Amino acid sequence: MTLERITQDNIDYAIQIQEELFPGESGRTNFEESLDENSGYEYYLLYEGGVCVGVIGIYSYPEDQNSAWLGWFGIREGFRRKNLGTTALKVFEEMAAARGYLFARLYTDAVNNDAAIAFYKANGYIGEPYQNSTDPACMKYKTVIFSKALIPEPLVPWNSRNIHLTEQIAKQDVSRGRIN
Repeated sequence: MTLERITQDNIDYAIQIQEELFPGESGRTNFEESLDENSGYEYYLLYEGGVCVGVIGIYSYPEDQNSAWLGWFGIREGFRRKNLGTTALKVFEEMAAARGYLFARLYTDAVNNDAAIAFYKANGYIGEPYQNSTDPACMKYKTVIFSKALIPEPLVPWNSRNIHLTEQIAKQDVSRGRIN
C-alpha cells in the first residue's frame, strides 16, 4: 500500500473520493487546511496496485500531544473485505508511533455504524462514548471514541475530553455552503 499526500494538484480527486465514502459529509475544509504543511493535519490518498482505494489522515490536538488521531479514513466499496482497511490502519499506527505518539485515537458515529465499530474493535481499539458538555454537537451526534496504545503500557482513556466536534461540524457546513 502506498500513500500520496493530498496536494493542490490532487485535492479535487481526494474530495471526490471522500464524498464517495462519506455521502453528505464534506472534508474539503480539512483537506484545504492540510495543504499548509505547518497545519498539523495530513491527509493522503491510499493506493493499492496503482488504484486509489481510499483516504486517510493523521492529526493531533494541541492540548494532547500524546495522541495521534485518524481522520477521514475509509476504503472504497469495491475494495473492502480485502484486508486493505487493516493494512491502512497499521500504516497509520506505524506513522503515529514513528512520530512519538503514545496512543492512536479516532471518533466515529455511534449510531447505524456497526461495521466500522466492529472493524475498530477487531483491530484492538477500545471504545468509549463521547459526552462533553463544552462540545454541544455531541448531544446531537452520538459519537464513540476509539483508542489504542502504541506502546507496551496501559491505555489512557480519552474520558470525553474535547474533540472539537462542534468546530468540525461547522467546517463541514462551510464546505457545503451552509452557514448555521
